[in-house]
Amino acid sequence: MCRPDIFLFLSDQHHANYTGFAGHPLVRTPHLDRLAEEGTVMNAAYTAAPICVASRVAMLTGQLPEKTGVYTNEGAVGCDQTTFLHGIAAAGYETVLCGRMHFLGEDQRHGFTKRIMGELTPLFWGRYGAARSDLGPYVGTMANQALKIIGGGTSPVLEYDKAVIQAALEYLNNDHEKPQCIVVGTYGPHHTFVAPPELYSYYKAIVDIPETYRYPDHHPILSGMRNDGLTEDILIQLRAAYYGMIENVDRQVGEVREAWNAYLQRSGRQGVFAYMSDHGEQAGEHGLIGKSTFYEGSAKIPLLFAGDTVAAGKTVEQAVSILDIGPTLCDFAQSETPPRPDGKSLKGMLTGEQAEDEERMVISEFIYTLDGQPIPGRMLRQGAWKYMAYAIHEAHSQLFHIGKDPHETSNLILSRADIADRFQAYLNQSWDIPAIVEKYQEKREHHDLLAKWGRAVDVPEPERWPVPEAARQLPVVK
Repeated sequence: MCRPDIFLFLSDQHHANYTGFAGHPLVRTPHLDRLAEEGTVMNAAYTAAPICVASRVAMLTGQLPEKTGVYTNEGAVGCDQTTFLHGIAAAGYETVLCGRMHFLGEDQRHGFTKRIMGELTPLFWGRYGAARSDLGPYVGTMANQALKIIGGGTSPVLEYDKAVIQAALEYLNNDHEKPQCIVVGTYGPHHTFVAPPELYSYYKAIVDIPETYRYPDHHPILSGMRNDGLTEDILIQLRAAYYGMIENVDRQVGEVREAWNAYLQRSGRQGVFAYMSDHGEQAGEHGLIGKSTFYEGSAKIPLLFAGDTVAAGKTVEQAVSILDIGPTLCDFAQSETPPRPDGKSLKGMLTGEQAEDEERMVISEFIYTLDGQPIPGRMLRQGAWKYMAYAIHEAHSQLFHIGKDPHETSNLILSRADIADRFQAYLNQSWDIPAIVEKYQEKREHHDLLAKWGRAVDVPEPERWPVPEAARQLPVVK
């Protein structure tokens, strides 16, 4: 079989259940719905870490944060750590990055042979927060001040994504001799919570409030994540903007997929197209916004494939991981996979040559802070069951039957101790809590010094996208 060209569309912070093909009654995603009809949906796909950089490093390397040491947005891939792009490029492909990947440090490639569109966020430590003078009033809105500006209009996020898509379309309109592995990364639908005006107005008139917002749990490990400023009125605005941003990304998927199909037809090559996000967004579910939880809204990701040899109209129910992206794409490219992966190829399931594995255990990891102390957390998903454990806080473990309780409102940790004990036994085999905490603290010390360095020195960032003045205008619809 010939090796297909590969296109991966990677959005940021897209709630996996907020699409038409996933059954959402309000969010319009006709292009993703068509992709689902023409391809295969992974209905239980999870991030390896519910935060941007850690999830992306896990995706690129195929390894859990426990191995990479990257648990936070200050982490980075080592220059001597291979990614799946290295294997695919070594097999003769052009590996092209267009847009967001959230690399930190001098190396902005990590296996990509070309970068045709830069990054919106700073490339070095110490240049976030108040140092972001290029954002005007939008400073903080992409980080811990998500409620600061909400509405309909434009924003640095929306303007950046327009530029990303334009660069992708221009690249696809040209002919390329080598087989292509193209990764297009948008910033949306990650906040800033500003959507195109017509989409914001449309969704604000019909938006819903999640049931779990009104009946939040009070899990102590998540206590520091609750936002006292989140009222129902603000949540309506936030969700209207978020829905509009998802529909905007869907339109962009439609644009690039049309150009991709035209490119394949023109070149006479076969192709595989995939859509995914790095993690989700709580969007008010369980009374929370943002990511960094193991609830479905944050830990589950949309993941679907279509193209030559990929089964059409198929849904895979077994749990899979963001760790599987590299092995899968390397399998299609017939290339070498980075060493010692925790993920595995999904190609056999996509082509119908391999049955589902209901016994597979999928892991997601994060490190919380409680009373100033790091608390490692792990999520395990197997079959219909999901287990969430927090180091040194065993009394706060959670067990949900996702098939019967998709909104995770009934913690069965006591009534189904048999299931919980089985998960905990699996966890005990590999979870080295003292080693994780020590490595995490060591990394934090390095990151603190790197931040001081980044604030003090004037190292140029040539691959950072300059935010235009027009992108800093406040919303016109509220």
